[in-house]
Amino acid sequence: MKKITKENIKKINELRSLFPNKITVRVHRSNNGKYCAEVITFTGCFTESDTFSGLIEMVNDAVRTYFEIPEKYLSFMPDYLASIEVAQHFNVFPVLEETKELNLINTDGGIKS
Repeated sequence: MKKITKENIKKINELRSLFPNKITVRVHRSNNGKYCAEVITFTGCFTESDTFSGLIEMVNDAVRTYFEIPEKYLSFMPDYLASIEVAQHFNVFPVLEETKELNLINTDGGIKS
């Protein structure tokens, strides 16, 4: 799309209004290590990927497909992102603290005679 016309802006806003502020997605790891997602917010919306970041991309693609967004408007649609806590739950990214205070225990028990 070269120039954004008033009609295009109207259509973009109309399509964007279909997207809720947040969606509910059930994610699990399959036996072969893939990440699988069911977008609970939209009945029958499923996807999978080899990586967690790839899964987030695929969820966004699945939602856009669910709404049948025309290709020329795809770049104007919102993206859904996972929180850092969710990513950490799946051990993918990032570590919030690189410093941790530890208590170490001396197991020597002293010199025995």
